[in-house]
Amino acid sequence: MRRLAVSAHPLVRRSVARAPHLPPDVVGRLAVDEDRVVQLFLAESCADAPADMLLRVWKWWTGSLGFPGRPRSHPNFPRAGLLRYADDPDPRMRQLALDDPLSSAEVVERFSRDTDAGLRHRAATDPRLTPASAVRLLGDPERDVRSAVLRRRRLPASVLVPLLRDVETAAEAAENPALPLDVADRMIGLIMGAGDADPADTRAAESG
Repeated sequence: MRRLAVSAHPLVRRSVARAPHLPPDVVGRLAVDEDRVVQLFLAESCADAPADMLLRVWKWWTGSLGFPGRPRSHPNFPRAGLLRYADDPDPRMRQLALDDPLSSAEVVERFSRDTDAGLRHRAATDPRLTPASAVRLLGDPERDVRSAVLRRRRLPASVLVPLLRDVETAAEAAENPALPLDVADRMIGLIMGAGDADPADTRAAESG
């Protein structure tokens, strides 16, 4: 591995970076490789990838289909001290402030109003987001943000039930964990009986 890690061919070095474990000196060499793909593969596959390199890769890599959470989900990804990025000009770095153990609901609220849609999406999925802010984000201009609120946030029933009647929001609202059981049962009954029911009866049931 030491010999291959210094190969002049980037494809060879990339292959080495895919190893699940590597000697510390090999990891150190690959972590500063001039080929960014070597660093990426190290972040995705190697349990020994260093924290500083993982943080660098996070700045430019959003995740692949095979490793959707990396590098942020890597066990060595730093957590402490991330609040220092709360005011970073790069919105991807600002996101990391939410992962700091000392982060607070105030940070979530602030990011729910950020100009960057990615940050608002992260705030929409954070359990510390207040119900009032969750309702506010239902009117967000970005569909991904609205969808995140609809699917994951426990919305008040008075807000959620009307969304079930809107063809634009019904499918996602039906996945919300706060959907009242009696409403879910009624929806199932309407669906199960839709094939046999008279259209006029179905419309009457839906409006009742």
